[in-house]
Amino acid sequence: MAPTNTPITVHALALGGKFIGHAVDYAHVEISGPSGVLAHGVADHGLVPETDGSGITGLIMGQPYPWGYPVRSEQAVGFHATPPLSAPEVLKFTVTSKADSRISTSVSRLVIPGVPLTGASAVVVVLQGLLAELTAPIASTLITAGVAIPITATIRMMCGCHIDNLFWPAANFTVTALISGNGKTKSVPLSYSGTPSLFSADFTFPAAGSYEIAIQAAEINGNLGAAPPVGVTVT
Repeated sequence: MAPTNTPITVHALALGGKFIGHAVDYAHVEISGPSGVLAHGVADHGLVPETDGSGITGLIMGQPYPWGYPVRSEQAVGFHATPPLSAPEVLKFTVTSKADSRISTSVSRLVIPGVPLTGASAVVVVLQGLLAELTAPIASTLITAGVAIPITATIRMMCGCHIDNLFWPAANFTVTALISGNGKTKSVPLSYSGTPSLFSADFTFPAAGSYEIAIQAAEINGNLGAAPPVGVTVT
């Protein structure tokens, strides 16, 4: 059987969120089969002007989905490819977050030559996780022992959407700062500040020395995020 170009669209969807678009620099997609890599690239195809490519919030988050019903992908970017297939093949679709390259998901689907996987039948790969970042203090901050300073972190969905007490209630998230130094580690809960995605707490470093601050976050649906430690000096 002669090879047939088979249209395929791959969307990257954040677990509990929207599609992964411009706000987080999109996602990388690789399509592979028994013979090797068939196509790869960034899922930024089909960007609608004056949108960020993450889809329409109300269609994704504002309506229930019956079991098996596809998530509405209007105005969502994707990766388009037309690999030539000579016979039904199981293809592997691997999607990696560009905002956090540690996060990658692969799914396998049987693909039939000439049968398009586009539109409502497009391949949707779900990426779990949260984007976490320590925003204060930064490494150059002057910190004095015995003086309370704010520790702040931003936590976002993998699609870049903000935790805003609308579609993503702050009460569903637990955010913690782990402060290590002088041979000890202290866990400091951070509370929602009222500013979208910003969690904070005041903390007093007990003594001078070198410390590291790491951020961990969890959502009730199992999404997890962690920011790497940042070193600070306390005088």
